Amino acid sequence: MPARILTDVEVRSLKPEPSGRLMVYDAKARGLCLRVSAGTKAWSFVYRPRGSAQQRRFTIGDYPAWSLSQAREKALALRRLVQDGGDPVAAAKERSEALTVAGLIARFIERHAKVKLRSWRDYESLLSRDVVPVLGRRLAHELTRGEVANLIDKIALRAPVVSNRNLQTLSSVYSWAVSEGLVPSNPVIGLKQRHTEVPKERVLSDAEIAAFWTASAAAAPSYRDAFRLILLTGQRPGECAGILAEEVDPVKATWTLPAARTKNKRPHAIPLVGEALAIARRLRSETPSGALILSPRGKPLSPQNMAKAFERLREGIFDEGATPHDLRRTAATVLGRLEIDRMTVAYVLNHASTTKSTVTGSTYDQNTYMPQKKRALEALDAEIQQIVSGVPNPDNVTVLKVGA
Repeated sequence: MPARILTDVEVRSLKPEPSGRLMVYDAKARGLCLRVSAGTKAWSFVYRPRGSAQQRRFTIGDYPAWSLSQAREKALALRRLVQDGGDPVAAAKERSEALTVAGLIARFIERHAKVKLRSWRDYESLLSRDVVPVLGRRLAHELTRGEVANLIDKIALRAPVVSNRNLQTLSSVYSWAVSEGLVPSNPVIGLKQRHTEVPKERVLSDAEIAAFWTASAAAAPSYRDAFRLILLTGQRPGECAGILAEEVDPVKATWTLPAARTKNKRPHAIPLVGEALAIARRLRSETPSGALILSPRGKPLSPQNMAKAFERLREGIFDEGATPHDLRRTAATVLGRLEIDRMTVAYVLNHASTTKSTVTGSTYDQNTYMPQKKRALEALDAEIQQIVSGVPNPDNVTVLKVGA
């Protein structure tokens, strides 16, 4: 059918032919076609790419969502693209198959984070909650610094520290993507953190330790045990929450963290004494294999769940905010107060500054310092017993017997 100059009235009144679909071409915008079928009218642009004898059809959209004037404007733009050597259909196909921000994040988690990072679940949770819902559909290589800045600003209004974490994490994703040749550049580079963080120095007072112990007795058993283990052993919250039956030897009274579960990627043996040993033995007797601590819903404790549970526990107890990690800092501080030397405290905490800062520490010294760590943790256990009960312990008693 020859092309003709279409009008709004004609387009509105066109109906399909009895034999089926009607196709009408516009003479004003070469290549613009209106396909009329039962119940629908749709605009398309018909063209031949440069150097090709094959005709292609690019779908513009439905009428009346796209008016005649809008369809003409789009067709003229597409015609200019074809004259410049472009191919609208190929470009659209390439765009639909291109990597989105959500796809890039998923690829980063699977190919890099799960392989290299112990905290990959934290990365996944943070990005899935704050970044993917807003920027997930954007093409990864087209994401701009302005879009990232706008998102970070919005997050900072409700959670300043979380905005910093999102900025750091998204930058890690894009740095990896650049190294893998998936995107040409990192749009996060150059952006400043929205919140100035002060190094945490929160330590529980003796009164707060006693109040914490009493309050934790009423918490869900999983959180009670995890929080108390942090205070009694000085280990990291994630390490205590993720304790496995295979890591605990109830006979030798030891808890051995494999390299895969420690921050410095080295195995770490912890002597179990007093109440920590009682907790570990009880959990081990109840669960012969796998995770010893699960949430009330039967799932591993996540950092977010730990934080929320500690928030509920601390209400009305502490004069200022506290976190599960503050229990670890408190344990270290109490050890220092008991005149345990800093090197032994560092070995108890498994600090990389002690175990890997020199060639001697990282390569030659393979001693586990178990006797020193055991004496330190026995002293810590006895001190907590005195704080919780208010009754000094005899010199030969170091096992904590307070609380449920």
